[in-house]
Amino acid sequence: MINFGFIVQSVPALIKAIPVTLLMAFAAAAAGWLLGLGIALIRKNKVPVISQICAVFVSFMRGVPMIILLYISYYALPVVVYNYGMSIGREIDLNAIPAVLYAVLALMLDQAAYSSEIFRSALSAVDEGQMEACYSVGMTKSQALIRIVLPQAMAIAVPNLSGLFLGLVKGTSLAYYVGVYEITATANLLAMPALNFIEAYVMTTIIYEIISFIFNKLFRGCENRLKRFRAGASAA
Repeated sequence: MINFGFIVQSVPALIKAIPVTLLMAFAAAAAGWLLGLGIALIRKNKVPVISQICAVFVSFMRGVPMIILLYISYYALPVVVYNYGMSIGREIDLNAIPAVLYAVLALMLDQAAYSSEIFRSALSAVDEGQMEACYSVGMTKSQALIRIVLPQAMAIAVPNLSGLFLGLVKGTSLAYYVGVYEITATANLLAMPALNFIEAYVMTTIIYEIISFIFNKLFRGCENRLKRFRAGASAA
């Protein structure tokens, strides 16, 4: 039988955990997408050596499960840094760093790998004639990229970035395994004393669905605006 009293009591605690989940998602997406865009530009322009390194990075990161990235970030990285510090005569202890930062690092690297492919595909979809038209009116390469090419590429990339971000929000639940108390971790802790796991997971599902609905709407609005810009740029 559903324990409605537990549901009522658990809602405030679950709501308090939402900012932690969103903070991780926003931080990982912002840093990861910037890195991913940089990787995409490097690979599209075929920068010698660096382009090949980026390709290896993307291939490697896309093949590693997120939980493994979290474990490497939280458990292995501090040990490697500590051992390196001892080898040069310095003690570097990363244990004081909050677990949430390790989680953001792992999520960021994962986002960088996947978003780079989205950006690379979007950049390739923009007509090359756009750059030539920019040069003809006196724009530099960087001006043409920022003012014309990137906005059009973003219009193409936003639908896929939307799905990537929503997957990221759900992926933050794995941070529970390295000691970050976000929505899922809070639900588990609340449910354990009286084994109210059904109620806890139902509430967690509802919260994630609400978050997904809100961000779907936001991304859809952003996509429509960028589509209008792209249509105007193409017509010009």
